Amino acid sequence: MIKCALISGKHMGMMHASNFHNHDEAEVVAVCDMDSDLRAKAEAEFQVAGYENIEDLLANCDADLILLIVNETRRIPPLHQLLAAGQNVFTEKPLCGLEGQYRLREADATIAAPAILEWRNSGLKFGIDFNYRFMHHFQKLHNDVVEGRLGQIQMVRARAHFACWSHVIDQILWSMGRPEWVSVVGDPNQEGGWQRMIHMEWASGTVGTLDGTTTWGMEYPLGVMVVGDSCYAEAWGLEGQYRRCKANNSEVEETWGAEEGQPEMQKSFVRMADGVIQSMLKDQPFPADGDAAWNELVFEAAVHRSARNNGERVWLDEVETEAISNA
Repeated sequence: MIKCALISGKHMGMMHASNFHNHDEAEVVAVCDMDSDLRAKAEAEFQVAGYENIEDLLANCDADLILLIVNETRRIPPLHQLLAAGQNVFTEKPLCGLEGQYRLREADATIAAPAILEWRNSGLKFGIDFNYRFMHHFQKLHNDVVEGRLGQIQMVRARAHFACWSHVIDQILWSMGRPEWVSVVGDPNQEGGWQRMIHMEWASGTVGTLDGTTTWGMEYPLGVMVVGDSCYAEAWGLEGQYRRCKANNSEVEETWGAEEGQPEMQKSFVRMADGVIQSMLKDQPFPADGDAAWNELVFEAAVHRSARNNGERVWLDEVETEAISNA
């Protein structure tokens, strides 16, 4: 039985904690929140002791896993504290964003780098909630890429509303790895989630585009297409749609769609909780581990630098090296 402690009694924290608590092989054994009302609500929900701060939680609770579901604007200090205390941690995305999840900056990678280095040297388990990895339509697309069904990959095309932004980046990186460079059109000083169009290229010569906006712009909030020389495949929407077609004549090879009234979105949170629990039981890395969290941040940092410099090509390895050296 995996004993979990929840930090944050707000909506997302309660949702994640319920998914773990309802699992046959996990339970919530303690909660922590500075807000007395939120803490009382979580105590009542899980019938466990609550603590006002992390110090008291660690002193009084022998948890196997900490569910750190605080806001990205203040996530790194408690993450660093928990890792230093020898705790396994599961958290939300993005790893760090002092101006919020729609406005990640180059500085956010530098802020997060010490925690990533702490984790890499610790032997602990750390992971992030890239739950779209557990949506069947995106899993099908991923498997097409890594199992070679598309042939030699030529191009990646993706788009997302900013509510799905971290996830669409992770989808690209999960299947394709990090590109070598990005070049960006957009004004990072624009208020809110600044509109951006990203061009990128991988060492293999594969090229890609990703554009993001706070407006809908199409009938679904995100979509990813991967084009190979044998086939192309695409996955889109939160309900769940997928198809794979021949490259040169669009003959359909396979389609999949979620059953009506059974959207993939909510199911993916439950599947992610199960994936994390199974990783704990089997002593394996989490389904989306600290490197997945870090790679998204490095990508976003490179995007921000390129946009600040009128779309110049920015190499991700250089951004990563500087962030770590400045940590």
